[in-house]
Amino acid sequence: NHQFLRFEEIIETLKMYVELESFRFNHEFLYEFDIENDENLLETPLPPMLLQPFVENSIWHGIRYIETKGEISISISKTKDYLLIQIEDNGIGVEKSKKLKTTHQKQIKGRGSSNVKERIQILNELYNSDIHLEEKEKSKINLSGMIYKLRIPLKLNIK
Repeated sequence: NHQFLRFEEIIETLKMYVELESFRFNHEFLYEFDIENDENLLETPLPPMLLQPFVENSIWHGIRYIETKGEISISISKTKDYLLIQIEDNGIGVEKSKKLKTTHQKQIKGRGSSNVKERIQILNELYNSDIHLEEKEKSKINLSGMIYKLRIPLKLNIK
């Protein structure tokens, strides 16, 4: 319901989400948050719900299907001008996940990732910004899982 939230609120909500999912999946995956320690960063206003859909994809479409312990790493750092976020998992990746979908799952079109991409486009137009998302399947580099990278300007032209 908010256009922007403090970064600290976004991260706390994301941590609660991951903890709930870990409990729900009987702690079959490990998770790690590596967040640069910076007071100003915690106060930075950011659009909510840009990260959660990718963490959800990592859990529900990636690590859910592996036989070993799943791992999700969420790293957040900043440069002078940008907040850099990386979400990485050791799941099965997009292509294998698509092959495992049930008939019912194939009938339902997931909207999480596409909603975020549309939102990024709208935010970039609305605030004359350059929020950037990169998704990479690790199988392309001989590993399994996904890497999501998000670059968000620290100073959006909020009016």
